[in-house]
Amino acid sequence: MRPKRAKKRPLHPTTPVDGAASPEPSIEELYPDAFPGGFTLRDEANALVAWAFRNGPLEDLHADKYSELLENHSLSRITDAEMKVLMLNACQRLEQLLRLKESHPDDYARQIRSYNFRYCRRWER
Repeated sequence: MRPKRAKKRPLHPTTPVDGAASPEPSIEELYPDAFPGGFTLRDEANALVAWAFRNGPLEDLHADKYSELLENHSLSRITDAEMKVLMLNACQRLEQLLRLKESHPDDYARQIRSYNFRYCRRWER
């Protein structure tokens, strides 16, 4: 397994220090057709999964060289140690978002919609 990447900066709320509402417009304000029918639980789930796994150890595994062994579905592709790293990383990243959701729900909503719009638009809704 390759060396670990440098840690990403923690997720921070966008609310200014004075407590005033963030001046950032929402994705829906910028792109009225961003979520036809509204932002759904599936949209939120897609964004959470993308947040948990994107730019982490799973992409490190995926970015390595192709092997013909991948064609043999009877062989394991991920070691127990790699799986542990994948799951722990995903849990840490989801914890960041859940803490934001609890402490700054408006910032969470804005960030999760923005993440979905950037990375999950072509996913099944």
